[in-house]
Order: sequence, then C-alpha cells, then structure tokens
Amino acid sequence: MTENIGKKSYKADLHIHSCLSPCADLTMVPSVICTKDVDILSITDHNTAENIAAFLYLCKNKVIVPGIEIHTLEDVHILGYFSTLDDAMEVSKVVGENTEPFPYDPERFGYQLLLNQAEEFVGTLDNYLGFPTNLSIDQTVDLIKKYGGLAVFAHADRKFGAIDQLGILPKGTNIVEVRKKETCQELRKSGYIVLASSDAHVPDEIGSRKIFFQNEAFCGKIDSKSVIENIALGRFRTIWD
Repeated sequence: MTENIGKKSYKADLHIHSCLSPCADLTMVPSVICTKDVDILSITDHNTAENIAAFLYLCKNKVIVPGIEIHTLEDVHILGYFSTLDDAMEVSKVVGENTEPFPYDPERFGYQLLLNQAEEFVGTLDNYLGFPTNLSIDQTVDLIKKYGGLAVFAHADRKFGAIDQLGILPKGTNIVEVRKKETCQELRKSGYIVLASSDAHVPDEIGSRKIFFQNEAFCGKIDSKSVIENIALGRFRTIWD
C-alpha cells in the first residue's frame, strides 16, 4: 500500500512480534497479523529482522515498516525502524555478530520459527534471541542511525524500558514508546515525541495500542519512509489524544 488510498486517517501499530520471537505465539504469522484492523504495522522481533521479508511479500494490503527490537547490554530494549528491508537486515546482521551463542531448549523457552513467502515454517534460529546483546545503548542507537533508521526507546515505563531499568532516558533519541497515559503527558512536557504501540505477542493484542496518521501527512504516498518521517516530526495522534 504505497499510494494514498483516500482514507481520512490511518491506524498504525509499530511494535508487533512474529513467530520468530521466542516469547511470541506460533500463530503470529502474516495471514493472521495482516487481517487485523490496522493499516500500518511494524514487525519488530527480538534481535533479528529475518522474518520481515515474508510479511512484505504476503501483506500487500498493509504498509510494513521493517523493524527490530534490540536488547542492549544494559537490559534496555530499543526499537529501530527502517525505510528498507536491506537496511533492517544489515542491522540484524551486526546484532547477530554481537550476540553470544546460547543454544536453548525451545520447548522451555519458545520456538524461533523462520517463514518463507508461502508462510511455511522453513527453519529455526538456534541461538536464543531473548538475551541481551553485547551492544550498549549508545552503540545500538548509533547502529540504527548508521543505516538511516529511527531509534525509539521501547516501552520505557515498564520492564526492559529505559526509565524502568535505569530511572532515566539516555541521550541519543527523543522518541519514546510508553504504556501509560501519565508517562506520555510527562515526557511530552519535556519535549519528547511519544508513541503508543501494542508490543503484541499474540493476535488479540494487535492494535490494542496504536497511533493515528492523518491523510494529509503523507502528501499522496504512504510507505515505510514516509511513516518514519512523520514519526520523527511528531505528526500523529496517540490513543490518549
């Protein structure tokens, strides 16, 4: 969905896990996720972007923003959004190179399933994706920016969020995802751009938190690049507005 189709506004959920994340349900596949009532979504698996290609191929009726959720050395989660799959995959490669090998029991910790363009399970990732990488917060933000991405502190006000883990928001990005209305209001007063997304791990969670873009924000074309540009400018509404 790259051309403006004339709707007044577009719903976006920019934090969704596929079946590649060990903590996500095995039903988190394109044929399920892309039937939900959101127009724009981002697949943000833990420490990898390897399932995004299947969503780009199979979800032609949605705008798919290539993404990743990186688990930093400090136990903080940071989201990266990219204009192209190639950029997301380059970051995913670097993240993989900075992750210690850790074989695991999928029956205990969850399966990490790779999809092909026919939505078939074609393999697994053997190293566990649920542990921190060797990348610091600063290194993670710099890596995302190096490949033209937008860095966002994920669910900052709950577990593995920067505020919850560190008590502060580090420098590097002024864009933050939160879970609570009160946190949203406080951060806006300090000049932050605040997102609300579901962090969905099961189908019923998709769209439970979202943001809204007005039609005129896209100037006739809706794609991952224009979505990222509008986020960086704060040109959207949250569920609390």
